[in-house]
Amino acid sequence: MTPEAAEKFLHNLAQQWRRKIYLATALKAFGLSFLATALFRFMMEWPAAMTVGLSLFIAIFLVWIRLRRSARIDASLMARHLNRTRPELEESCQLLLKSELTVLEEMQRRRVLQEMSNWQAQPRLPHDVLRAAWIFLAALTALALGVTIGASFYSPSAPRPVPSATLAQRQDSLASATTHLALEIEAIQIEIVPPAYTGQAKRVLSQFEINTEAGAQITWHLTTNQPLPAGTLIFSDGDTLALRQTGARRYVAQRVIQESGFYFIELRQTQKEVFRSDYHKIEVTPDREPIIIVMSPEQSRLDLTPGQKPRMTLQAVADDDYGLGKAEIIATMARGSGEAVKFREDTLAFGTITKRSLRRWELRKELDLAALGMAPGDELYFFIEAADNRVPTANRCRSETYFIALKDTATIEFSISGGLAVNYLPEYFRSQRQIIIDTEKLIAEKNQLSESEFKKRANNLGLDQQALRFRYSQYLGDEFEDGAEEEAMPQQSAADETSAEAAVESEFGHAHDSAENATLLAPSIKTQLKAAVAQMWDAELRLRTYQPEAALPHEYRALELLKDVQQRSRAYVQRVGFEPSPIKVDEKRLSGDLAAINDRHAQKQIEEAKAFANIRRALPLLQQLQTSRETPTSTEAQILEAAGQELARQALTEPGRHLQALQDLRTLITDFENKSALCRECLLSVQRAFWNILPAADPVPSKSGKSRSSLSARYFEKIGATR
Repeated sequence: MTPEAAEKFLHNLAQQWRRKIYLATALKAFGLSFLATALFRFMMEWPAAMTVGLSLFIAIFLVWIRLRRSARIDASLMARHLNRTRPELEESCQLLLKSELTVLEEMQRRRVLQEMSNWQAQPRLPHDVLRAAWIFLAALTALALGVTIGASFYSPSAPRPVPSATLAQRQDSLASATTHLALEIEAIQIEIVPPAYTGQAKRVLSQFEINTEAGAQITWHLTTNQPLPAGTLIFSDGDTLALRQTGARRYVAQRVIQESGFYFIELRQTQKEVFRSDYHKIEVTPDREPIIIVMSPEQSRLDLTPGQKPRMTLQAVADDDYGLGKAEIIATMARGSGEAVKFREDTLAFGTITKRSLRRWELRKELDLAALGMAPGDELYFFIEAADNRVPTANRCRSETYFIALKDTATIEFSISGGLAVNYLPEYFRSQRQIIIDTEKLIAEKNQLSESEFKKRANNLGLDQQALRFRYSQYLGDEFEDGAEEEAMPQQSAADETSAEAAVESEFGHAHDSAENATLLAPSIKTQLKAAVAQMWDAELRLRTYQPEAALPHEYRALELLKDVQQRSRAYVQRVGFEPSPIKVDEKRLSGDLAAINDRHAQKQIEEAKAFANIRRALPLLQQLQTSRETPTSTEAQILEAAGQELARQALTEPGRHLQALQDLRTLITDFENKSALCRECLLSVQRAFWNILPAADPVPSKSGKSRSSLSARYFEKIGATR
């Protein structure tokens, strides 16, 4: 069976039900009008009596159809009926009427279609109204015939005038007998006014179920079949709302809804005559907080080295469900070190905000670190914060925190080596920074200098770089340039190089006059300083060939290597802790007292804490009521009342799932109070809901009745025999 065929099947069932109700109503109206015609025969002639009877038939039929609310019998009501009468549908027949389904709902609908395809007979309608109507018609027809036959034996000589007062009393009595009906709601309109900030339009519903925004104002407009002294809306959170009368049979109530739940309507005519509607769900869509997506920068931390432009582009997208209110940058700058760190917080506005709509903004900001006052050694922490237009309190969201660090190359750190403070780099090593400054100044003033002056200053900078390189070479053990050193070294004979003594000394000895060993620096530090010297050599070459622009990257690289060497050494303090005295094993071994050791067969009483205690008590009662025909006691009704409270609390967490079970439980309790026959379908529905709510039982410790092996069994037998 296809979904379209199943939906058409539900509509056909609803149409058949309406036809039966129309026919039953016509039969009952005909019986009443026929009896009234027979009674009116005593007061008027047959043609007049038949005219009154026909008019009365039409009036009774129309009023009865109106009060029976036949127009409300639709496919949705048939789906609820099939859920109650067909357990194999698993209360999912309403999925056949939905247009948009989730993946799980689509799978469940396929199961329902499969079950409906296997049906051999057409489902029974809720009530056999035709049978009762035929019995009612037969009884009134027999009574009318008896009255007509009796009137035939009474033939007065002249018609007796009937007093007008008596006729009016009879008509009032008949009218009261035909218009005394049960309390019902003829029409309902629910007006939903969403909060103004959402921009959603007001809408009106003609159904009880509500799906609305958080903070919306809900107004119920009810029309009943007769005036009422009192009416109440009862909500799942325990709150009640009284109905206010605005007309003869019109009532209104108003409330602001913030959370999901359910409610039902209670109409009271007298203390005993009370109408309670089904449970209806309230689904509230909360206002979510904005979403921020940062497009640039891609990394959360950015370290800027000297020579890089102190600028960064910040791009982000902010989105909200109803509308954004503002977006800004919260920046914090940290300056200093140790206990002298100072923080300054600023709120920065975006340079460009492109509003694609009220819900989506594109944000852009060019961060100029120099304009923000950042200096070498400073760090900038910032994040984006966006707020929507919710009132009175806006929802806020912030992005992750981003870091920008501007490295400081003018700081020299010390380390602890052997208890002494050692400065790996002397004071004049800081002149590499000065060479960079002078090179940048030369490049900036190049167009203002003559060619001779430009070459002179470039050559002087190359000489300064050479002097600085020589000084580094001295700390690496090189007292001369590589070429000069080779000329100063004495030539060794081939015999010395191949002698055994030279080979042994070269392999196992330590040459104090070697340039590689004449240093106090660690090998890793020495390797990095050699790399810095190589960069200085490249910078010197380009400065002395009048290329300061090409020399500048090598100067920065040399400065960065020096800075890294300075920061790699850290102070180390040896941990000093408690050192316990050694344990004398020879004296302590096998000298302990075993009297305090407990028996291995320890016992512990575990109390199992069970959730939903009242529902667990109600389940055996429901099982008993399915097989027993006895009238339940008041104690059993109280058990179901307590279980209903737990079911209502569970329905709050899953709105819409257990509403039908709550209604069926209310029907059972009403049957208890009226001491009438129990609804068997309601018993199955409530029992199924109770089983679905109960959680799976946790495993509990228990005594094993079987040993793992025969060897372990013999072992425990021996232990038991020795005790």
